[in-house]
Amino acid sequence: MSDETLQIAFEIKTTCDEISRRLLRWHWEKKPGNHSLDSLLQHIKKRQQESPDYYDRLPDLSGKTSWQQLDTTLCMRVLLDPEKDASHPLDLLGNTAHPAAARRACNAVRTARNEAAHASDHNSCAQAAILFNEAIESLEEGYAGTAFKTAELEQYYRAAEDFLNRCGGSRKRRTSEETAPRRNTSSSNRNSSSGRPNSNNRKSGSGQSGNRNSSSQNSRNTAPKTNRNPRNNSRKNSRKKKQDASANRAIVIALLVIAALGLLIRALTMGN
Repeated sequence: MSDETLQIAFEIKTTCDEISRRLLRWHWEKKPGNHSLDSLLQHIKKRQQESPDYYDRLPDLSGKTSWQQLDTTLCMRVLLDPEKDASHPLDLLGNTAHPAAARRACNAVRTARNEAAHASDHNSCAQAAILFNEAIESLEEGYAGTAFKTAELEQYYRAAEDFLNRCGGSRKRRTSEETAPRRNTSSSNRNSSSGRPNSNNRKSGSGQSGNRNSSSQNSRNTAPKTNRNPRNNSRKNSRKKKQDASANRAIVIALLVIAALGLLIRALTMGN
């Protein structure tokens, strides 16, 4: 992987870490009780004992002294924890106004970060950029006006476009948009009016691959035969054009013959 590709992947990963810390801190400070980092670390240690399978492979918490030391893996493990087996469950996402949207956003950020962290070539880096772009769209749906201000989301959108342009992900995204069905929602209209690319169209590029494939398949099944066979249509049109050209040539030749006969008859008449 080139130095430029490696740099892009690193920037995507660190930006996802930054977003994850913002989300966790916002949720943590909205809950009842102590809002300090120490209380969070104590909560994680307790949850590790209650649910060791869920909290496996976490980094060592002993050296954590600031929010900046938390990464996406740790933050999302806490945020996405439903805490069903906890003695005193908090369920941070479940207690929000829109838990489903918040959960989608957290999963999208985590997916983009993991793709960037394991990027090994240019294609995987481009895929990470596409996933990051979709993560910002999900972030807007789940946290606009709450954990993130509009201006902050705009900055992340610009960063997403920069990542896409630098690694060629924008070309792949446009291809996905052309082949994926468009969804008419109020969210898409809002994004179009704000000058940003349509969020629902960008989502169909990746992340929702299962729905996209099934929708594309349905579109192919219900499309007219003429649309499924553009090559046959082209051949028919070409054949028709050739026939019309032949008919036009025949008419022109007939007119020339008539004109020549008229001139010949006139010449003979004048000679007599």
